[in-house]
Amino acid sequence: MNDSKKAKVCLQRIVNLFKEGDIPKALAIATIPPQADIPSAKWSWGNKVLQFLADTSDARGFRQWEQACRKVNKGAKAFHILGPKARTIKETDENGQKTEKVILTGFFAIAVFRAEDTDGEPLPYEPASPPPLADVAEEFGLSVSYQTFASGHYGYYQGKSKRIVLATHEAQVFFHELAHAAHHRIAGKLKGGQVPSQEIIAELTAATLSRLYCPEANLGFSYEYVKSYAKKSRKSIERACLAVINTVGKVLDEILNTHLQLKEEVA
Repeated sequence: MNDSKKAKVCLQRIVNLFKEGDIPKALAIATIPPQADIPSAKWSWGNKVLQFLADTSDARGFRQWEQACRKVNKGAKAFHILGPKARTIKETDENGQKTEKVILTGFFAIAVFRAEDTDGEPLPYEPASPPPLADVAEEFGLSVSYQTFASGHYGYYQGKSKRIVLATHEAQVFFHELAHAAHHRIAGKLKGGQVPSQEIIAELTAATLSRLYCPEANLGFSYEYVKSYAKKSRKSIERACLAVINTVGKVLDEILNTHLQLKEEVA
């Protein structure tokens, strides 16, 4: 596929967002300021939308990744953003003054790769060391990556692709997404979207793990977070918590027993 056809594909993807009614979400994500100085922060709005469609918040060209001391993984596929094609024309105004005007004549495609498809030196938004229980995520077969933002949230879990994506270094957010993964393993599948019972289970689990592994950080139970989901389920916060407490115990067992087994294997 030549550059012209690739550029048309990029433009069509943006048009499709309008057709599907998803353009407001894409634009909302594009407005979130990055937490680090990265090349895509200076991209046009259209290219930021294409980056959103590629499910990443940091994409760069092959040479740019080399300059960041990272290598593109073998077999990784690029996605494309748009570069403007322009030409300068000369005009003469009504007073006979000659001026030059730059006009846009089209676009060409620029190949870029997602940060998630590279390896090497840590990026400025990645933590210096992994969070507690990172070994459990690895044992669950999960990839854990960091972005400058995570689709408008501090983090999310994708069961189908077995991914945890984080936009913060706070351990409790990682614990919350790890709890979703453990719940998924126990239940066989989770419902899509922000399901109140699932969110309460994840938050109660995260609060417990925070007390165990990060007591000095003063992390713990997020009352307002759980209260908002209890309200959606039309229950008092007490009833909402009691309704899921047994599942929370099973999720904790799944995580902590896995961690214990891994420690025993190392010993």
